[in-house]
Amino acid sequence: MEGLRAGVGPLGFTDLSEIKLVICYLLSCCKEPLSKEQIFDILDLNKIVNYFYFSQALEELTRCGQVKRVDGRYSPEKEGIESARTLKETLAKNIRELLANSAMNYDEKINFEKWHDIQVGKNEFGYTVTCEIADETVKLMSITLFVPEEKMLNTVKKRFKEGSQEIYKTIVNLLTGEDFD
Repeated sequence: MEGLRAGVGPLGFTDLSEIKLVICYLLSCCKEPLSKEQIFDILDLNKIVNYFYFSQALEELTRCGQVKRVDGRYSPEKEGIESARTLKETLAKNIRELLANSAMNYDEKINFEKWHDIQVGKNEFGYTVTCEIADETVKLMSITLFVPEEKMLNTVKKRFKEGSQEIYKTIVNLLTGEDFD
């Protein structure tokens, strides 16, 4: 019995029907389709399912048409969304909130990684960190800074992740002498 709960926390699931519901609910909360690894990362981070049951549930959902897979990414089909909506009350409120918050945070992470890049180089004097913002067609900003220590490097990376839009706007305003909002 203990093997069935391997990697699953006290609030997690081992029943295949519940796991399918959890997957449908999570995918219905996400703005973008997710890879199998991304879905499991979210569920594993919260200790909701183990990989064996997760894989089995996702395969069954795909086979029965509740979830579709396109280019290695999964999204809910109409039937999966309806199941999640109809049965969501069977999930505890704290689990629903946990999944919705995790989906939102993951969407933010995906969007940041899609349009932003942080590259780090190390030399004998410290670190160079290059922070970039781009869209599909053009690199909007690329700035490279030297920082002498790792603590400062981590601060620069953290602040860029948290406030890249404000940083970009401030640089544009400073360089143009105009106030763009």
